[in-house]
Amino acid sequence: MREDIPIPGTVKEKILNQAIKDFGRSGYEGVNVQLLAKSVGATTGAIYHHFGNKLELYRTIREEVEHRIISRMEGASAVYEAPLMSLKAAMIVGFDYAVKINVCTLASEQDPSKSTDLVASLFKTMLGEEIEGAETILAACWRASLGNVANGMDAETAKKALLWFIDKE
Repeated sequence: MREDIPIPGTVKEKILNQAIKDFGRSGYEGVNVQLLAKSVGATTGAIYHHFGNKLELYRTIREEVEHRIISRMEGASAVYEAPLMSLKAAMIVGFDYAVKINVCTLASEQDPSKSTDLVASLFKTMLGEEIEGAETILAACWRASLGNVANGMDAETAKKALLWFIDKE
């Protein structure tokens, strides 16, 4: 069994599930480890035992959430052969899923762990070498649209703003 997959019903699984909700809604700075632990009936020591520190817990959560989003984006993009249509489908599906699972703050914020931007990497694969650096700009637009939702903008309005950039030729 992989070590990073928690056994159902364990303290580690409870911490991960609550952390996805808390980081998704409040972002890295907005999560208090003591309150997170208390909300699942655990101690902060349990969090540190399983994850080392808040940043490692965040990194685990962020990677998990982004893998879930990217999996859906890849499926949506596979329907189209044209790179821009593929990109547009991926962005819409990823956006909608992030809104649905309420992780807009997490997905929109700068990653304090400074790990690779998985969304930009996906976009680079989809676009190939068409325009160097476009993937970073597109990922930033996608994340900014989610940030708009996190800051109170209606999701459909934020999505329209995102698609406005893509639909321009």
